Amino acid sequence: MNSAKIKPAVLIVDDQYRSLQTLPRLIASEMFAATWVPDEHQGLALLKQHPAKDWIVIVDLKSSGMGGGGFLQQARQIAPQVAILVTGPLGPFLYKDGSFYEFSGPTLKQEINKVLQGILQKLGTNGKNQTADEVPEPALEKQRFGSIIGRSRNINDIYRLIQNLRDSLATVLIQGESGTGKELIARTIHLTSQRKKRLFVAINCGAIPYSLIESELFGHERGAFTGAVCQKKGKFEIAHGGTLFLDEIGELDKDLQVKLLRVLQEKEFQRVGGNATHTTDVRVIAATSLDLKKSLHTGEFRDDLYYRLNVVPIYAPPLRERKEDIPLLLDHFFQKIAASMSCALPLLTEEARQALKHYSYRGNVRELANIVERLLVTCPNGRVAFPDLPAEVRAEAGDEYNSSEWLNEIPNEGVSLKEVERELIVKTLQKCSGNKQAAARMLGITRRLLYLRLAQFGIQ
Repeated sequence: MNSAKIKPAVLIVDDQYRSLQTLPRLIASEMFAATWVPDEHQGLALLKQHPAKDWIVIVDLKSSGMGGGGFLQQARQIAPQVAILVTGPLGPFLYKDGSFYEFSGPTLKQEINKVLQGILQKLGTNGKNQTADEVPEPALEKQRFGSIIGRSRNINDIYRLIQNLRDSLATVLIQGESGTGKELIARTIHLTSQRKKRLFVAINCGAIPYSLIESELFGHERGAFTGAVCQKKGKFEIAHGGTLFLDEIGELDKDLQVKLLRVLQEKEFQRVGGNATHTTDVRVIAATSLDLKKSLHTGEFRDDLYYRLNVVPIYAPPLRERKEDIPLLLDHFFQKIAASMSCALPLLTEEARQALKHYSYRGNVRELANIVERLLVTCPNGRVAFPDLPAEVRAEAGDEYNSSEWLNEIPNEGVSLKEVERELIVKTLQKCSGNKQAAARMLGITRRLLYLRLAQFGIQ
């Protein structure tokens, strides 16, 4: 029996103005099987030929002939399970089960694949119109998926999207700040796909000089340029049958963007200095820390390449948007790095753990891992207290620890302002290991004023 996955079928019903004629070229062929017909009558005829097929039909509300509304009713009589995307002046909306559903957001031609993916999610994860007996149970929130760690809603959304991509070869674009784990997401997509036994090849487009990047991607022939003493295969040849990860795709020169677009569309390329055409079968996953939509407006990135890459978009959130994942990541990196250094796991005081939990981590997961490694090196006694933390962590945590937490313990009968000030100075000095300059900076006062208060309160 043929086990190949059947692609969801998309029927595009055009009007006399041919306003939807370009849609088939924009729809990702590796994800959907698109068919275009020039009018509603031919669309209904095709539905009659395949009434049991799970169609997604795209039709314009103001189309000529019987009109979008008339087509809706007849199409539903022929194929009751059909999902119809109706395009109108205010954008597309979905007609299903005799009801209209709001489908807010994207311009149809610019983000057609995103729209179709959204329809599949409304109808069911595998693109089938599910009956009551087929509706899957809601997935439990996970704390880990492959090598990705996190239990936040943002991360679990990525887990579910990766699961939905298992049987797909769709191009993926991962966007997010530096250090958010974009390559880790790409590797997990590869390792959960049908290509997991083939190569995963990664290349950083921003780290290779312009004069060499074309050769790195497509290879070169002997004598193609000075220094090309032998033939070399490029990443598209090396990754044949597997996955090619193009990191920092936003740094790619516009001339190479044209050549990359051709490879994605035609599945063929030529080596630098060669005339022979080579075919390639790779699943492309791209990533960038830049805002590509801004690059589109400035003309630095081609819009046709962007839409070709952005078939399935994934947003890798920064740590400040998933703070509930920080304790899991801290435990993971302490265990992993301690094992690699053959040292015991340190004991974190509660104050140190809270400071690390609430730190902003501008460098995201990469910065968190570096801080953990630094603490394992600088605290060989097996204990990490607040004063042992990096200065930037202590400085950011200073306001929080110097005010809100311990003030909640004020007794009902109250306490004098003098006692509050004294206690605040003592706790701050303890956190700074007696360093008066650091304590004064944390308190927001001069060192001279701190000395004055120490003498006033009799603090040694």
